[in-house]
Amino acid sequence: MRVIIGYSMRSGSTLLAHILSGHSQARAYSDISSNWALVRIALGLQPPGMICIKPVDLLYLQRHVRLWDRYDRRIWLARDPRDAYLSSVESGYAYLLWRRGRREEGIDVGLLKRWRRIYDTYLDDPDPWYRIHYEDLVARPDATLAGLMNYLDLPHETLYPFQTFDILHGGDYKIARSNTVRDDSRHRYQRELTPAQLEVFDRYLGDHMRALQYPLSGDLTGSIGKCDVARTPVTCQ
Repeated sequence: MRVIIGYSMRSGSTLLAHILSGHSQARAYSDISSNWALVRIALGLQPPGMICIKPVDLLYLQRHVRLWDRYDRRIWLARDPRDAYLSSVESGYAYLLWRRGRREEGIDVGLLKRWRRIYDTYLDDPDPWYRIHYEDLVARPDATLAGLMNYLDLPHETLYPFQTFDILHGGDYKIARSNTVRDDSRHRYQRELTPAQLEVFDRYLGDHMRALQYPLSGDLTGSIGKCDVARTPVTCQ
């Protein structure tokens, strides 16, 4: 069975691929290692069992290619775009394959448009995708992973805390020294963005955030700093 992960950068997709690689019946590949797996699949050299591919997110800008249609299962991993933006800029990955854009209130709106275009791939046709949220993966890992294993028809195994760093099967240097995810990786934007900056996200991404059940800035009035206001729990699709 072939599985593909859809996402926009800094959404926890490498983490998810790494977690899935810990299952006894799954083999997961992330970023560069996914490229080799894509070639092997194209050549008909896919080994037996479940293969999970996490390609570079720019693939989802190429909507005419629709490579994801060739996969048996599709997972879409969502994360609040404000936290994903902060993580992208902080990590230095934001401009690895993307040029700098115009700024409003210090926010690069070119990166927001990038995020929006990638999420259009999912939101224009969400039914074939099983959506999970990074926030749920961090706050409720057991329940989130149990639902995912049901979707993938995998026997339930303990996947969290996850295995140590393993680059071959989708590991990442960020999780080389830990086997869990810190809860403060959620809702950073409430602590680090100004009201004017939050309004920029509302203006450019408001409809998309609503569709994903993330609140706009007006919904946060009086709630900044409360860890569970950022999203109503979503039933996976």
